[in-house]
Formats: sequence, C-alpha cells, structure tokens
Amino acid sequence: MPLSKAQRQTIINSLVSEIGKDPYSMRFSVEEFADAHGLSIQSVYRYLDALEAESIIKKQKNGRENKYHLVDTAYSFRYPIANLAEDVVWKKDIRPLLQGMPEITVRNCNYAFCGILNNAIDHSESAEVEVSVNINAFRVSIQIKDNGIGIFSKIASAMQFEEKRFSILELEKGKFTTEPESHTGEGLFFSAKAVDVFGIFSDGLLFSVNNHLDYQREQIWGFKQPAKPEPGTIVIMEVFRDQSIPLPEILDQYTQESDQYGFTKTIVPVNSLEYGDPHPTYVTRSQAKRLVARLERFGSIELDFSDIDEIGQGFADEVFRVFHIKHPNSQIIATKYNQRVGKMINYVTGADRAD
Repeated sequence: MPLSKAQRQTIINSLVSEIGKDPYSMRFSVEEFADAHGLSIQSVYRYLDALEAESIIKKQKNGRENKYHLVDTAYSFRYPIANLAEDVVWKKDIRPLLQGMPEITVRNCNYAFCGILNNAIDHSESAEVEVSVNINAFRVSIQIKDNGIGIFSKIASAMQFEEKRFSILELEKGKFTTEPESHTGEGLFFSAKAVDVFGIFSDGLLFSVNNHLDYQREQIWGFKQPAKPEPGTIVIMEVFRDQSIPLPEILDQYTQESDQYGFTKTIVPVNSLEYGDPHPTYVTRSQAKRLVARLERFGSIELDFSDIDEIGQGFADEVFRVFHIKHPNSQIIATKYNQRVGKMINYVTGADRAD
C-alpha cells in the first residue's frame, strides 16, 4: 500500500533530524533507519537522493561508505561594541534570517542571543564583536566572538583562583557575575539552558552544555586544547527546530516552587570541580569548599555525582555536614552516586563527628 503524503513527509522529517543529530552522536545509519521505519534500504536511498537533489543534504565519500551532512546557509556580521545594542542587532540582522522557523525556536534564539551579546558588550572589553549564523534544515547555529579578555580569565581574577579551569564550576553553578551591581549572573546560565547545544571557548578551555544528546565535552565541535590560546571568547549556540523547550519550562526547572519566580535551585555536576584533570580525586576540604562556594544563594542544590568513583571523608564532611550547619536554609541533595560514594555520605551525615 503506497504511503500517504503525510507519511512520506514524516519519514523525510525523521531522516533530516537523524542526519542533523549525527555530528553529535555519530549514530546515523541507513540500515538502522530503514529497520526503525519499516522501509527497505533502497527506499531510504531514494529519499536521500531526493533530499540531495533539493540541496537539503550533501553526500560525502567516507571510505566505502557515504557520509551525509545537512547543507548550511551562512551569514556573518561585524559590529563595533561602542554603543552597540543587542536588541537592535537581533531585530535588524538576526531575526529576519529565521523566517519560517517554529516560534519556540525563534524565542529561545532571541533570549540566548541577546543575553550572550549583552555579556560581550558589558564584560569583554573588546573593541568589536563578530556574529556568524549557520542555518540548515535541522538547526540554527549562532557564534558570537570577541577579542577582549577571556571569560575564564575574568572569572579566575574575580575569584582569585590559582587556575583558570576552576572557572568552569562557577558557570555550572549559576548566579555568577563579575559586576554584581549591574548584573545578576543569571543571563549566561539561562542562555546556556535555553538552547539545545551551548559552548564557550576561551583561554584554551571549553565550557559546554548539551541539553538533549549524550557526548563527551571534547567531542563537540572537535575541540582540542590549543597550543597557544587566542585572546577573547567564542560562544556557540545551537537550537534544533524540533526539540526546543519553551522558556517558562526551562525556568521552572530551577525554581523550587512551580508557581513562583526565582532562580532558587541549581544542579551542579561534581566532576566539573576538577575539569581538565586526567586523574581527578575528590578528597580534600579545600576542594569541598570550592565546590560549595556561593551555593548558599540557592535554597535547593542538587549535586550530580555521575562518573565519581569515590570521595574522601573530609570532602564529604565539608559538603554534607559543615555546609548544612553553616547554611541551614540551603538543602544539598546528592544524586547519581555509586555505592561507595553513598556510604561515605551516609557516614558523615549519620552522626556528629570531629576530625
């Protein structure tokens, strides 16, 4: 029985989506797609040929196999930062490029773009900023680049960190700003959550957020530690046409009460504490103090212990007992921990002990 027009369009949309995700997941397979949709391999190749004829995808030889990519349309802009207004740039140059995209995609792009461009205007101390936009049938990708002070250098200086890599953790926590008199520190945090993939390259480091797909930090965009970091900061934001979450739902994830406003809850991956260390350990009180610094600003703190094999007694005591005594109005909740980590948490919270 022949497929209806709607059924064929559903297959095409799924095919475009799978090819669009492939740069992140490396999982697209003609054979697997055919099996998943009850199609013959020949039928899938006919769909691929049609998409290539319409310049939606392009085929590239990869050994004996073909590799498929979505075709990008690229735009670029350069602005002097003096007297630059992010909303004017959005309305004049960026919004017109997104005609025909779902409203959620446009709204989330708007929020993230204006938040990050404002950050460059107010904090980078750069003379100019470059904006690049790449659009294909699956996503819109926006890059904002300045040549000023690197963001991790600026955070490390403000926090008096010995190493710039410690700045990654502060961005994970949220509510961080080097200018508290004029900023709340929420703009960058929620800009990273408003898009589907987010990355900051600066000072030879990468801070990245992927809200839908599994990947390793260094895998995305083929990031490698440069021999000599370039000055400035590059921020990349990608929004998928079919996967964006409405902004109110994103904000609700970081609010303790669903019927209230306020950034009162945060989720912190503990492995960011030793970002970049090939053999991390989590044993000292100094590490623990760095982990919980500023967390008293939140009512609820979720510590994600994914990929943490074990923690030391001093570390656990500082996080789960001492912090609670000092900040009884802030609740720390441990998640995704293994048996060894769980035993240590129970040990330090089970009785009031002294070293």
